[in-house]
Amino acid sequence: MPLLRWSRPLLAAVLVLAGCKSNPPAPAATAPGATTAPAANKAPPPAPASGSALSYLKPVDAQRCEWVRQPLPSGEPTVFAFDAACDESQLSWSPDGTAGLVFNPAMGDRTQPRVWRVDFPAKSVKPVDLKGLLTLLGGQGSDTPRIHKVAFDAQGRLLALVSDVPVEDEGTRGQALAFQQEGADWKRIESKPASFESEGSAGVNVLDAAKALPDQTLSLFGDLPGQEAPEAAAKKLDAALPGQKQAMVGNWMALPTPGGALYYWTAQDPEDDSRYPSVPVRWEQDGKLVELEGLTARPGERLGFQVRGGMLLVFVLGETRSAHVFDPRTKKSLVAVKNIDSATLWPEPSKP
Repeated sequence: MPLLRWSRPLLAAVLVLAGCKSNPPAPAATAPGATTAPAANKAPPPAPASGSALSYLKPVDAQRCEWVRQPLPSGEPTVFAFDAACDESQLSWSPDGTAGLVFNPAMGDRTQPRVWRVDFPAKSVKPVDLKGLLTLLGGQGSDTPRIHKVAFDAQGRLLALVSDVPVEDEGTRGQALAFQQEGADWKRIESKPASFESEGSAGVNVLDAAKALPDQTLSLFGDLPGQEAPEAAAKKLDAALPGQKQAMVGNWMALPTPGGALYYWTAQDPEDDSRYPSVPVRWEQDGKLVELEGLTARPGERLGFQVRGGMLLVFVLGETRSAHVFDPRTKKSLVAVKNIDSATLWPEPSKP
């Protein structure tokens, strides 16, 4: 596979992962002595993919990708394949956990975006026809509105986020639009002025519809997870790792986990002087600072952390593009995979 293009806006869009639990909600209890008559000729609803799992994209070649669901703490993975580059694809899940969506935006010479719908219980992948939306937008090209995202909204409907920037404005100011699928048709539900002039511009994220989308994936950009490490902990870390402050400008952060605090060092982004998670990373176990089992990351490489369902995911955005899942209580490594994209801990079905 050719060198992947790790741009900040693309990564912020596709990567991702926030709070999830390990099991779907339990069904409501039936009162003692009560009976429930089965509905005539009505099939039971499909069961969602349940239990803790790691989600990631694994490249097969330059234009074919596999979406993998790896059960945790162990089990046989389920694989869904589609014809698109992993690093250009975005994932979302339906609220009930029975379906997933892969969105591949128009990139380079390819002017048509593509969407696949994954049925988890049936283990099938089918393309989604965007013809109605594209017709509404007047097609896809340099002088037509651009689809930035297609995802499930909180009600399980397909939502498309679109930018419309007049050519004479040189791609800086325009309208952010939201379209919602209703049956076979698409309807515009929101429009706001927006700026698209830089990576830091809000763009389609100014839309209320965008802000209301479920937070399902791990983000590698934004606020530092956790809080600054207490002075006593920072001193202990400095003593255990002498020379760290002299070698790299930064500070220690503490990330709460079910098994106690996880400490990590922050590095400085040379592009904008912002700070991001990096190594060293340490647990505190039995009063001692210990390394994370099997975690391989070089100084300065960006890390992503996610705590969900009692698990900790560490994603290394570096040469290996590796995901490591740990049990914070035992400090044991559960899964480690390399050369992947869009690692996240599997979201649970949302409660009605």
